[in-house]
Amino acid sequence: MFLSTPSTSFNLTSIEKKLAAIEATSASSYTVKPTTRLPKVNNEAELDAYLKSERANFNDEQFEYLTQQSLTQADTDYWEEIFSDSLKRRRNLINCLLADDLRPRSISSYDSTSTIKTSQILNDSTTSPTGYDFKSDWTSQQNQSSIFADLSLVEQQYAQTLIKYNQTRTSSGTGDGDQLILQYKHIAKTYETQVVYDMWHAAEWMSGVLDYDYRKSDLFHAQRAIVLCARDYLERSFRQALEITYNDIDFYGCLLSFITSNEKISRLQSVDDRLVDGVSAWPLIFYALRAGDINLAFNIIHKANLPHVQALLETYLSKEQTTTTTTTNKSSNIRNIEYSLVGNPYKRAVICILDRTNLVDAHEDVLLCIEDFLWIKLAQIQTINETAFHDRTNVQLTIPRLQRWILRDLGEEYFKAYEQPFRYARILLLCGAFESACEFLFKISLTKVHSIHLSIYFNEKYLLGLTSSIDECMIMIAGNSQQNKTNTALNLPKLIETYLKEKFIHNQNRYWELINYAYALINIEHSEAENEFRRLLIDLTTNLDDIHIVYGKWIIVIDNDGGEENRILKLERGLLHELFSHLDDSDIDDVLIGLATTIEEHHRSRLLVASALFELAHDYSSCIRLASEYIAQLILDRLLISSSTLSPFPFIYELAQRLQILSKIKHDDNQQNYFLLLDIYAFVDYYLRVEQHERAFLVLRQLKLFPYGKDYNDDEQARQLFASNKWLQQLFPHLCLAALRTHLLVIQHGTSSNLTEEEKHQYEFYRHTASIDLTHLAEFAHMQSQSFTRTQLRSIDRLCEQANQYYDQDMSFH
Repeated sequence: MFLSTPSTSFNLTSIEKKLAAIEATSASSYTVKPTTRLPKVNNEAELDAYLKSERANFNDEQFEYLTQQSLTQADTDYWEEIFSDSLKRRRNLINCLLADDLRPRSISSYDSTSTIKTSQILNDSTTSPTGYDFKSDWTSQQNQSSIFADLSLVEQQYAQTLIKYNQTRTSSGTGDGDQLILQYKHIAKTYETQVVYDMWHAAEWMSGVLDYDYRKSDLFHAQRAIVLCARDYLERSFRQALEITYNDIDFYGCLLSFITSNEKISRLQSVDDRLVDGVSAWPLIFYALRAGDINLAFNIIHKANLPHVQALLETYLSKEQTTTTTTTNKSSNIRNIEYSLVGNPYKRAVICILDRTNLVDAHEDVLLCIEDFLWIKLAQIQTINETAFHDRTNVQLTIPRLQRWILRDLGEEYFKAYEQPFRYARILLLCGAFESACEFLFKISLTKVHSIHLSIYFNEKYLLGLTSSIDECMIMIAGNSQQNKTNTALNLPKLIETYLKEKFIHNQNRYWELINYAYALINIEHSEAENEFRRLLIDLTTNLDDIHIVYGKWIIVIDNDGGEENRILKLERGLLHELFSHLDDSDIDDVLIGLATTIEEHHRSRLLVASALFELAHDYSSCIRLASEYIAQLILDRLLISSSTLSPFPFIYELAQRLQILSKIKHDDNQQNYFLLLDIYAFVDYYLRVEQHERAFLVLRQLKLFPYGKDYNDDEQARQLFASNKWLQQLFPHLCLAALRTHLLVIQHGTSSNLTEEEKHQYEFYRHTASIDLTHLAEFAHMQSQSFTRTQLRSIDRLCEQANQYYDQDMSFH
């Protein structure tokens, strides 16, 4: 056993190394006689003599220790293997869930002798992108594809699909999502993997619950719709796969071929089984039910002479109430060797399905794919007898309990959901957990785009439960075990808003996509903004420089009519006008006014956005009012906060230019007040700059804002302006103090060289009366003392005293 290569001599060095290794691993209490190097052994006799000598000198205690240690290790390994095997058997269902794609597997997974290649099915060019061929739904594990790595192209395709759908919906006024899902499936078929396409097909199929009188508020009808729709999907796919694979005269022939060619099914046959056409009746009954062929199941039961099973099936399909006593008696009738739950696993599965018993039994022995598990559990759910459904004395499986089992008890890690997200989402869809499927896909960056459009589609079909506020968490699940009820609500506005902020916000090239995604929420109400569409527009279009892209803008155009240049205003329409192209201009103006009003009431920090929207809607009075309020607040901040460097947005001056053009058509006092506020800001801006008090003085005097004589009648307009709103009322005393300080600086300093010659003449003209004007201004301020604090009035008095001192010094000098 120590020979490394065929040879007539032996390598004693190798033997010596192995013995030394044994010595190193032994306990320190044991000693081994060191091996002495012998001359080269030349024949077998010398080797035998050497080995006998070594055995005679070997330590018996150490040998016993090593033997016991080996036996202990072997025993440990044996029980670990037994425990591992037991654990695997107990979790056979979990292993089944993890083993395969959640699409129905290839029939080769059922038939070990089949030579059908799933890749040929996946690459079948005859499959319609808008239809669905069930044979492509049966794929084996080896053909599972990884998630599409680059989603940028897919995102664009999804966005374009939504834009086209919105155009159709706005033009016709209706949209039920049917055209939307067809395009989504086409995108998945063209740009994505097969598993994505299968998820979309399952989503389309499960939206068919609406054809089964689906009512979310009615627990029984909602459960009935989900179960019937999901079972139809699973049964149809199974039947079509058998027919395509075996291509027999009838389905019964396909079923026989399938069972006889599958070694796993054949191994489960019991000696006590009734035979039909040479095959155990139990797998025939099971797979007949699995294919949804009730008549075939009855025929097989009749051929096998199983009256008790026939009674079970009739009761299973009956609408009559089944009481607890009846169930007990019925169960006792089958507690014999022929109909008990022991023996053939297919017999146990059939009886548990028809009797709706052993609800926690996974029936792992008969599972060939996850679809079998789902179908068994769905088949155990009550869909016919509403009275039995509401009977709380019966322990029964329901859709809410099945959803909780998958979502909470088994959970994402058991399904390896993050490795196969579309597979896990497909399970949730088949169980009617639409909200949970959308929320799960959104947690993975590469599948967010699918989550968004899946949720939009289900919302269009009115199949989503929605939260009442965007401030709530992404998904809310509230259950009532006594009423067997689970309420699941998805925060769809938050879902879409998060996606838009990641992909499109502040990207001018993506505003068209942004408002189309926002428009998907047009039917979801919002307490402050009327609907979620308006709220998203308000929240996501905050950049004043870019709002013209969404809402449009006024531009000044030169009109050479009759050789005379006239400036006129022209409206450049925005993306919102394109979205609402089916509406009249007056209706779009109403939309803009609604947005502006909401911003004014709930988003005071965005007054200019509201002002711009009012202007676009031809509501100039509200536009000027908000712009004036913004300017007044800006002036006040500049006067009160020394470190403030705020300056008006360009919109303020652009609006003034447009108002000047409008003033030629219609004179408005609000326009004049707005121009006056801009001039006041110019004064304050010069006043706060270093070495600019001369220009501030010139602007102040040219404004004629304050009375500098005894006749105050000409200044009534200025006083009305200051009393027009709260911002100007707060501004008035601070502006008076700024004017007084400006006059004092003029009195104290000479003429600056920064002024032009014309400005110097004006400055000197006003400077000669600066002391008297300061006194008149102080008197005017005291007449409005109710607007000033005591500290401000004392400041005015001190400014007057300083001015008088300079005036007295100046007079004594002359």
